[in-house]
Amino acid sequence: MAKTSAANKAGPLVAVLVKHHFWMLAAIVPLVLLPLLFMARGQLMTQITAVRDQIKGHITALKNVRQNPRHPNKSWASDIDASTMRVKRETLTEWRKFWDSQRVFRTWPESLGDDFLRAVATLKPDGKLSPKLLERYQNYVRTLVRELPKRMGVEDTMGDLADSLLPRPGGRPEGMRPGMGSGMGSGMGSGMGPDGVGPDVSLYPAVWSTENQKRIYSSFDWVRPPSTAKVLLSQEELWVYGLLCDIVARMNKPATGPHNAAIASIDELSVGYPAAEDNPGGAAGGRVSKPRSALAPEGMMGAPSQDMGMGMPGQPGAGGGRPPNPRFGGGQAAAAGGSMGGAPDPAAAGDPDKMLRNWIYVDFAGKPLDAAQLASAVDSQMVHLMPFVLRVAIDQRQIDPLLVALSTSAIPIDVRQVRINAAGGAVGAGMGAPGGGPMSMGGGPTATVRMYDVNLELRGTVGLATPPQEKAVGLEPGQGDAAPPDQPDEKPVGPPKAAFLPRLIRRRSIA
Repeated sequence: MAKTSAANKAGPLVAVLVKHHFWMLAAIVPLVLLPLLFMARGQLMTQITAVRDQIKGHITALKNVRQNPRHPNKSWASDIDASTMRVKRETLTEWRKFWDSQRVFRTWPESLGDDFLRAVATLKPDGKLSPKLLERYQNYVRTLVRELPKRMGVEDTMGDLADSLLPRPGGRPEGMRPGMGSGMGSGMGSGMGPDGVGPDVSLYPAVWSTENQKRIYSSFDWVRPPSTAKVLLSQEELWVYGLLCDIVARMNKPATGPHNAAIASIDELSVGYPAAEDNPGGAAGGRVSKPRSALAPEGMMGAPSQDMGMGMPGQPGAGGGRPPNPRFGGGQAAAAGGSMGGAPDPAAAGDPDKMLRNWIYVDFAGKPLDAAQLASAVDSQMVHLMPFVLRVAIDQRQIDPLLVALSTSAIPIDVRQVRINAAGGAVGAGMGAPGGGPMSMGGGPTATVRMYDVNLELRGTVGLATPPQEKAVGLEPGQGDAAPPDQPDEKPVGPPKAAFLPRLIRRRSIA
């Protein structure tokens, strides 16, 4: 009876628990979980604090290492400084060797006078020549330009024909070889001999385009006395012209006349600004033109397309973004929105000397540099790459010897593009077949037929050394000569293993 009574008493309690268990658990669960949560949070904060203190300790240790000038390994810092100094001095040594290797190339004409040569030899980077010397160069530079055809071994057609054939000592026109006739006619045999019997022979083995000669001459025909910068840049350009003229002359030296000359005609020789390409290497396309195969509107079979050879990148008169240059039809007119096009540098627009540096040099990719880019380009600190273009009619068997002559020049010449049968050359301009057919030199019964002539266009750069500067390689004045006495750990600078500067600028790529 007692057990039954206890069960009867617990029944109402169980019923109450079952009915209100949710609310009862809702009050009990927080009382159990909250203490557990606070305990877990306290342990987590302890771990976070410990890790934070560990990180701060590492940062403090690193700061102490950086602030400590005396490390346990005392030789490490001094070895690094000594190695860095050796690299700088070796770079300066190579730079000086490269500069000295072109000393003969940078020879100024003695006819300018001893006082002029002394002034140029001692001229500082920001120095200026006297007005008397500048005027002297203005009057004499035309004579220097007129020597280029003679160096190439062709007729001088830069000025009047009578002037180019003035008598010289020996009774022959300047540049005329012994045994040659005295007939006139752009280097072609087209008249009678001096005795009136038999055909005359050619005065010269090759022909240089009169238009190209006059364009070069006009860029040196100045009305006003030049600035010092103009004199220095113009003379550098003349040196490059002379270098290429000498190579052409050596190619034709074995020739006995136009019939067996390696190079029959020179259609274009340009350096500097006229040779710079708006579209270097045809990277943007538009370099290949197709001749018309059908009857042309003018009634000529096989007439070339109207756009062939016109507006080509780098040709004078081409548009694009070419900045102005006072020596080549630019100047203030172009800077104000004239025919040359392009957006001029505001700083250069007011400084003609800066404008003279626009597009006379290119970088290692062939991209022309304006004055601002030239001043900031790292590559242009040690070497200036002057672009050139040479378009000739050549015996195709002499193409390889010409490339060899260029690549083995004492001054680094990098041929970047070789185009055969390019439009606009002498052969394609009516002197022979565009496809490399026979070329007729002259006219009448004495015409010489050249069966192997083709049009050849070469584009590349000439590497010109710049004056070595210690500051440019991170050295103070005098540090490039000898190791300072307060750095005994520095090893003496030995001879460089290789002349990396000439090797760098002799990289070859034929497009």
